Amino acid sequence: MVEASEWRDGMPFFGGALWIDFLNTTPMMNGETIDFLANADGLAKWARAAAIDCSHKPSIAELKAAWETREALRKLFDNISAGEAISARRLEPVDRLLGSVEIHERLVLRDGRVALTEETRIEKDVVAAVVARDFAKFVCEAEPDRLKRCANPDCSMVFYDRGRNNIRRWCTMAICGNRDKVAHYRARKARAK
Repeated sequence: MVEASEWRDGMPFFGGALWIDFLNTTPMMNGETIDFLANADGLAKWARAAAIDCSHKPSIAELKAAWETREALRKLFDNISAGEAISARRLEPVDRLLGSVEIHERLVLRDGRVALTEETRIEKDVVAAVVARDFAKFVCEAEPDRLKRCANPDCSMVFYDRGRNNIRRWCTMAICGNRDKVAHYRARKARAK
């Protein structure tokens, strides 16, 4: 059974982090790559599904920034998951986006307790900047050996294994995991005949 949080508005959100879900906006389906960010409407739809406050229709420049950010993050994912060192050149596109993020901290009362909150303001390339900020927080704390590609050779999805034992193999059990189970079941049945 697919969890409601895994699919939002027909798009996958099972990567374990927003920036990884952003990478999964180009899934391979039936041998063809689909790009959920092919146009400004697609970017706006993904932003809404990701709960990113993007109240305007993204411009062509913002769409281009999203594509460039996705490509930069894809290269970083490959470096990190392979255990390779990250170069300053690879981080530069993400760092440049972080320059447009303003964060103001505030103390607020919640249920009679004091809490520290952040107010974030982003002047341009909103979606790309939010995704870049998610990556920045993630990369400082994550365990590189938990970044994985789906074990299905026909699947292009990537994810961060948040399980205690770090044994997750599939992007989602509802799709690739189930296909593997069915294939193994059919193979056992065929051998039994």
